[in-house]
Amino acid sequence: MSWTNVKLIYCRELRDQMRDRRTLFTIVVLPLLLYPILAMLAFQVQQFRKEYPSKILVVGAEGLPKVPRLLEDKHFAAALCPALESRLLEVELREATAGGAADEEVAATATADLRAGRWDAVVYFPREFTRRLVDAQTADSSEVNLPQPEIFLSTASDKSQMAHARVTAVIGRWRDAIIAGNLKQNNLPVTAVAPFDLANTDVAEPVQARAALWAKVLPFVLLVWALTGAFYPAVDLCAGEKERGTLETLLSSPAQRSEIVWGKLLTVMTFSMATSLLNLASMGATGTFIAGQLEKMAANPLPVHIGPPPLAAIFWLVLALVPISAMFSALSLAVAAFARSSKEGQYYLLPLLIISLPLMMLSLLPNSQLDV
Repeated sequence: MSWTNVKLIYCRELRDQMRDRRTLFTIVVLPLLLYPILAMLAFQVQQFRKEYPSKILVVGAEGLPKVPRLLEDKHFAAALCPALESRLLEVELREATAGGAADEEVAATATADLRAGRWDAVVYFPREFTRRLVDAQTADSSEVNLPQPEIFLSTASDKSQMAHARVTAVIGRWRDAIIAGNLKQNNLPVTAVAPFDLANTDVAEPVQARAALWAKVLPFVLLVWALTGAFYPAVDLCAGEKERGTLETLLSSPAQRSEIVWGKLLTVMTFSMATSLLNLASMGATGTFIAGQLEKMAANPLPVHIGPPPLAAIFWLVLALVPISAMFSALSLAVAAFARSSKEGQYYLLPLLIISLPLMMLSLLPNSQLDV
């Protein structure tokens, strides 16, 4: 076998593929634009969710205790709800009706209003809640049956779930303020409720923590794009040449069949590796940028500093990419050789992807460890 002929066939096939706009889009343009566009859309959706106001109906708040105060002038108290958060909560008050069937009536009305979209969440305080809450503060709490407030929401609506999260946070702070007041009234320290905090000590090195995080995602991306980047050039090099009538010319050349196969295989491997590397670079840069933005936006420090992937991990990924690309390129070339047209060849991608997908997802499984 002459490696000179292999080189000539490799350069010819590579040049032909570089002239194909669809191949260039799949190999170069798509990886560089896909992840930044997805990240931008995710940030826009998250920003929209944060800026969207929630309509809250509070029923039975007329008798709530003055200290600590939950509501102030149809708004949640500033001590419990910051101004930025209060701006996104449109609160309307409604008195609770008297009678034994008050709970059923409120539940029916809240259900109808939520399904009709009039409110995003409904907060209901029973009529006896305030009086029994005061009794619980002055008497033995075991002798007081305190009715529980209730929040009505619709899990079928994202707006309702977001409103529920906001209201739950505010009412949780109000409950903590009531607990602190009760402890102070009984001359008890706050540690009586929470005597200690559990401290977590992470002994993993920062490089190991980043490697463990990226190790779940990068191998999956590498495998998927190694197969995708190999399949389309393989279809064009086999079925495409059959349609254009250039395969017969190549077979009639002095080059041996093995030299033609090697030239085509190296071409498919080149595009497979280029696609994977560009996707890894684009995803790594986008993921590092997103992680930096999340650390700036987070109210509390993130448990793990998400930085760029370690250089050692990148080195081993690139090293493992060579046999992976060779395997996928050989499979794609073998499958594409059976196709009589490019359209028929593209139909073979889905079965090959379905067969390979379970193996690709091994790295995403929890507690997965691949041993030699």
